[in-house]
Amino acid sequence: RQADARVAGMDDTGAEVVRLDESGQPLDVATVNSWSRRLQDVGTSELLQTMAVNAASPFVLCSRLKQILTPTAADPRKSHIINVSALEGKFRVGKKSSAHPHTNMAKAALNMMTLTCARDYARDGILVNAVDTGWVTDMAPGGVGVKAARHQTHVGPPLDEEDGAARVLDPILCHLNEGTAEFGAFYKDYRR
Repeated sequence: RQADARVAGMDDTGAEVVRLDESGQPLDVATVNSWSRRLQDVGTSELLQTMAVNAASPFVLCSRLKQILTPTAADPRKSHIINVSALEGKFRVGKKSSAHPHTNMAKAALNMMTLTCARDYARDGILVNAVDTGWVTDMAPGGVGVKAARHQTHVGPPLDEEDGAARVLDPILCHLNEGTAEFGAFYKDYRR
């Protein structure tokens, strides 16, 4: 049996101890992963899973939650839907690599859903926007991100999960604190 590079050793009970990356997730030691695959290398199952997580699930949630989120006479405050997106889903980004087309198209679908429903939902008091959390994880295959982080010239993700979460909450906080009522926007670095 070939040793699993993700396994750091055994604990006192004899169970394998899996090495974790900087985000506390199991270390990805594959030489090719979802982030580096090209169109012809992405399997149907991976495509469908990516679309389910990044486009279909938000679609179902947004459609099913509309009635619950619509303000009432008893509580007239506007509500919010923030779709977590990425620049990968935007057409106006200059240079696109040929990697991860399935994640690009899933985020593009999410961005289009956000734009398509935003005006309709705003009429009912629900502000729908999309937010790019910024670069918070290193998806390089083969643990390259972890190895590179030890190199003196490494430039890793400049943001952490807390900053990403702050970016997601920013449109809501701006509405609550400043009275802005933006909808149908794509936010990157706290700006439309």
